[in-house]
Amino acid sequence: MSDKTDNPKRKSSLDLLRPAVRDMPGYTPGEQIADLVKLNTNEGAFGPSPQVMATLAAIGDESLRLYPDPTSAKLRAAAAERFGVAPEQVLAGNGSDDCLTILYRAFLDKGQRVACPWPTYGLYDTLARLQGAELVRSPFHQIGRRYELPADLTKKRAKMIILANPNNPSSTLVPVEEVRKLCDEAARAIVVIDEAYVDFAFGAGIDASLLPYLDQHPNLVVLRTFSKSYSLAGARLGLLFAAAPIVEALMKVKDSYNVNAITQALGVAALEDRAYHEDCVRRTLDQRAHLEGALGALGLSWPEAAANFLLVEIGESAEEVYQTLKQQGLLVRWWRTPELRTKIRISVGKPGDNDRVIAALQKLF
Repeated sequence: MSDKTDNPKRKSSLDLLRPAVRDMPGYTPGEQIADLVKLNTNEGAFGPSPQVMATLAAIGDESLRLYPDPTSAKLRAAAAERFGVAPEQVLAGNGSDDCLTILYRAFLDKGQRVACPWPTYGLYDTLARLQGAELVRSPFHQIGRRYELPADLTKKRAKMIILANPNNPSSTLVPVEEVRKLCDEAARAIVVIDEAYVDFAFGAGIDASLLPYLDQHPNLVVLRTFSKSYSLAGARLGLLFAAAPIVEALMKVKDSYNVNAITQALGVAALEDRAYHEDCVRRTLDQRAHLEGALGALGLSWPEAAANFLLVEIGESAEEVYQTLKQQGLLVRWWRTPELRTKIRISVGKPGDNDRVIAALQKLF
């Protein structure tokens, strides 16, 4: 009997993959290397709220034995109270990346366009490829230390427009009034504002969110995450805010039980402990100022920062600096792409970690 694997006509199982998946580059997350100081993925510098930790310790076995609430009702109610919206305007996700996936599934058919300023969060491109959609990049207009919205962003015939605000990786912020103009000008598109880092802008006294204007822009969707200022990246929790009819439709698209019971409980606890959250943001901004002062003394520069990280211009030696820091146990982020290859992104970390990266850079510069 002949071995079927010797049949030259037999295809590899990989050939059964959708071409879009087989041919696409995968999203590359920040490196995860044990025992190295992580200043490369913008997690919160300080630990979760004591109220969160107490909630975690009190989780009972029934919460693990039974399925979680598929709609995250308690969490959505807590979020509605915290952010001044109706529970029907809130959807919970397994991180804001899950919320993005739900949006792509719901709004984009094969061949349709999603537009965004560039450079920005690389997952926007990955999700478009998975959906068979086309991501159209429109370069930010850089004036000094500011990144301004590209004037042609609403002229790309896109069904969806995504803006990270503050932007990742630049840490820059587009003023609220300009974003509202974008919503008005793109009235025939869904406008998604990814506010993963907005709490750090709030902490600096900047009115930066589109949430207060949710009812005034029916095409607006706002995303938030618990991975940054709430220090719950490992729990995976994000929130989506939109008009109630949009949220109702998106409920049909999400996975059945997309947020587990433990994470739902931790999210409620985090939202309730506002004083601790505000203190963490303040301490993070203090450390950012410390980092900026030290890097400025070295003659380094970066765009005006509104988040918990800096995109530092290094020059042609950026990759070498990244590798040198890595050898010293310090992880920062570096990309090969033409727009970013001369820069490194440094997350604001704990005081001791920030001092270590400052000392390392002082030796290099």
